[in-house]
Amino acid sequence: MSPDSNPFDKLDGQSLPPGPPPRPTPPPAKPKLGKIILQYERAGRGGKEVTILKGQWLESQEMRWREALLKEMKRALGTGGMLEDREIVLQGDRRETAKAWLVKAGFTTNL
Repeated sequence: MSPDSNPFDKLDGQSLPPGPPPRPTPPPAKPKLGKIILQYERAGRGGKEVTILKGQWLESQEMRWREALLKEMKRALGTGGMLEDREIVLQGDRRETAKAWLVKAGFTTNL
Protein backbone atom coordinates (compact mmCIF):
# COMPACT_ATOMS: atom_id res chain seq x y z
CA MET A 1 0.00 0.00 0.00
CA SER A 2 1.44 3.32 -0.97
CA PRO A 3 1.56 6.14 1.57
CA ASP A 4 -0.68 8.31 -0.65
CA SER A 5 -3.54 5.82 -0.78
CA ASN A 6 -6.09 5.81 2.01
CA PRO A 7 -8.52 2.86 2.14
CA PHE A 8 -11.24 5.15 3.48
CA ASP A 9 -11.10 7.46 0.45
CA LYS A 10 -13.24 4.99 -1.52
CA LEU A 11 -16.09 5.14 1.00
CA ASP A 12 -18.76 7.75 0.51
CA GLY A 13 -20.39 9.28 3.55
CA GLN A 14 -23.84 8.10 2.46
CA SER A 15 -23.14 4.39 2.88
CA LEU A 16 -22.11 4.65 6.50
CA PRO A 17 -24.73 4.34 9.24
CA PRO A 18 -25.24 7.45 11.32
CA GLY A 19 -23.48 7.37 14.65
CA PRO A 20 -25.12 8.07 17.97
CA PRO A 21 -25.72 11.73 18.79
CA PRO A 22 -23.10 13.23 21.08
CA ARG A 23 -24.02 13.16 24.74
CA PRO A 24 -24.11 16.51 26.45
CA THR A 25 -21.78 16.60 29.40
CA PRO A 26 -23.58 17.63 32.57
CA PRO A 27 -22.14 20.63 34.38
CA PRO A 28 -20.43 19.88 37.69
CA ALA A 29 -22.87 19.76 40.57
CA LYS A 30 -23.07 23.10 42.35
CA PRO A 31 -23.89 22.94 46.04
CA LYS A 32 -27.34 24.03 47.12
CA LEU A 33 -27.25 27.69 48.10
CA GLY A 34 -28.13 28.57 51.68
CA LYS A 35 -28.07 31.36 54.23
CA ILE A 36 -24.90 33.30 54.91
CA ILE A 37 -24.54 35.53 57.95
CA LEU A 38 -22.74 38.84 57.46
CA GLN A 39 -20.98 40.31 60.47
CA TYR A 40 -18.91 43.49 60.90
CA GLU A 41 -15.88 43.29 63.16
CA ARG A 42 -13.13 45.65 64.20
CA ALA A 43 -11.98 44.51 67.65
CA GLY A 44 -8.83 42.42 67.83
CA ARG A 45 -7.73 43.32 64.31
CA GLY A 46 -5.58 46.35 64.99
CA GLY A 47 -8.43 48.75 64.25
CA LYS A 48 -8.96 47.35 60.76
CA GLU A 49 -12.55 46.85 59.62
CA VAL A 50 -13.55 43.47 58.23
CA THR A 51 -16.75 41.82 57.08
CA ILE A 52 -17.10 38.19 58.12
CA LEU A 53 -19.26 35.73 56.19
CA LYS A 54 -20.23 32.67 58.15
CA GLY A 55 -23.04 30.22 58.61
CA GLN A 56 -23.98 26.61 58.48
CA TRP A 57 -23.91 26.51 54.67
CA LEU A 58 -20.28 27.68 54.54
CA GLU A 59 -19.25 25.28 57.30
CA SER A 60 -20.74 22.33 55.45
CA GLN A 61 -19.02 23.03 52.11
CA GLU A 62 -15.77 21.62 50.86
CA MET A 63 -12.72 23.86 50.88
CA ARG A 64 -12.79 24.28 47.08
CA TRP A 65 -16.31 25.77 47.16
CA ARG A 66 -15.35 28.26 49.87
CA GLU A 67 -12.19 29.19 47.95
CA ALA A 68 -14.16 29.64 44.71
CA LEU A 69 -16.76 31.81 46.46
CA LEU A 70 -14.03 33.94 48.05
CA LYS A 71 -12.28 34.39 44.71
CA GLU A 72 -15.50 35.47 42.96
CA MET A 73 -16.42 37.89 45.73
CA LYS A 74 -12.97 39.48 45.87
CA ARG A 75 -13.07 40.08 42.12
CA ALA A 76 -16.66 41.36 42.08
CA LEU A 77 -16.33 43.62 45.12
CA GLY A 78 -12.79 44.83 44.41
CA THR A 79 -11.49 44.00 47.86
CA GLY A 80 -9.08 41.66 49.56
CA GLY A 81 -10.07 38.72 51.65
CA MET A 82 -9.07 35.37 53.06
CA LEU A 83 -10.38 32.20 54.61
CA GLU A 84 -10.18 31.88 58.38
CA ASP A 85 -11.23 28.46 59.60
CA ARG A 86 -14.58 27.97 57.87
CA GLU A 87 -15.39 31.67 57.51
CA ILE A 88 -14.72 34.16 54.73
CA VAL A 89 -13.16 37.44 55.87
CA LEU A 90 -13.36 40.45 53.51
CA GLN A 91 -11.32 43.59 54.09
CA GLY A 92 -13.36 46.67 54.95
CA ASP A 93 -17.01 47.22 55.79
CA ARG A 94 -18.55 45.39 52.83
CA ARG A 95 -21.85 44.36 54.40
CA GLU A 96 -24.13 46.14 51.95
CA THR A 97 -22.19 45.34 48.77
CA ALA A 98 -21.58 41.74 49.88
CA LYS A 99 -25.29 41.34 50.67
CA ALA A 100 -26.28 42.63 47.23
CA TRP A 101 -23.80 40.30 45.53
CA LEU A 102 -24.88 37.26 47.58
CA VAL A 103 -28.58 37.87 46.94
CA LYS A 104 -27.89 38.22 43.21
CA ALA A 105 -25.94 34.94 43.33
CA GLY A 106 -28.92 33.16 44.96
CA PHE A 107 -28.02 33.16 48.64
CA THR A 108 -30.08 34.49 51.53
CA THR A 109 -28.54 36.74 54.18
CA ASN A 110 -29.31 38.05 57.65
CA LEU A 111 -29.40 41.75 56.64
